[in-house]
Formats: sequence, structure tokens, C-alpha cells
Amino acid sequence: MIVIETNKVIYKEIQRPRQPLLWLIILTIAGITWYGFILQVVLGLPFGSNPAPNAVVILFWIIFGIASPVIILKWTKLVVEVREGGLYIRFIPFHFHYKTFLYKDIKHYKAIQYSPLKRFGGWGLRVNFKGEMGYIMSSKKGIELTLKHQTVVISSLKPEETIKGMEAFHKIDL
Repeated sequence: MIVIETNKVIYKEIQRPRQPLLWLIILTIAGITWYGFILQVVLGLPFGSNPAPNAVVILFWIIFGIASPVIILKWTKLVVEVREGGLYIRFIPFHFHYKTFLYKDIKHYKAIQYSPLKRFGGWGLRVNFKGEMGYIMSSKKGIELTLKHQTVVISSLKPEETIKGMEAFHKIDL
């Protein structure tokens, strides 16, 4: 069954990973796998004191030298859309469809400043010990939604713009 969204997009924000440490880790791992692949498979010299078979080296090279850097650094993004019906988010490549927070289900919302490490233990799709859900990409600013049974934090580069768009369709006492 195909669902066609008819809600007009009022505001859209796309966030990509910007943490230098993440880039350093991913590119270091990719560099090591490329080095091992070239050394052992291309040049025929063993990689390490107990080298793995070439098939394993090739598999690791494909996964950690090519696929992971492309997926994490190129394709991963958080899309936040304010629409007439609610707030829609999609954490690509983890969500196949938009996660919808309808205005009728939102009791309260506000722009916040927070530490992704302290509140959620890092970035990505997170749940903390309080049961709060976090969609955290690249900012220390965000939107906190209070729903009936859950609190949701969505990172945002411009939370004021997101709030402004939401307020055009959903007035609550803040």
C-alpha cells in the first residue's frame, strides 16, 4: 500500500554528520583496511604477523574501507520537516519512512541547548535512562517534544526556525 503525503512542507532542515572525531575514526579505519588490502591482496605481502586469508581481507576492505565510510559520511543524514499536520523526521539510512509527530499528539515543545554525550551518550538514534528518545545528528541545539508518554529530542541547526514553522499550525501554551 502506498501512502501519499499531502501535507505541505513549511520548513525543511537536513543535517549531516559534522563531528571531526567521527570523521577521524571512520577515515582511520578505512585507511588501515585500504593499506591491508593493497599490501596483502595487490602486492602479495602478508598484512600483520598472523595474516587473514585474502577473502577475509577483501571482505573487510569492502565493508570498512568502502561501504562504511560512504554510508556513514555521505548517505547518513537527519531530515526534519515541519508540515501542516505535524513534525516529520527521517534518519537516513535507518528509517525507510518518515517518523511522524502529529500536532494533536504533542503536548509541549521548546527549543533547547543540550549535550548529546551527557543526555544521550552520543549521537544517532538514542534512548537514555529516562526513556527519552533522541534523534541526534550534528548540533547541541534542538527541539524537545513532550508527548503523552514520552519525551523526544530532535537535533536542529536552527531550532527557532523549526519552532516558528510549528507555531504557524499548532498553538499551545508554552
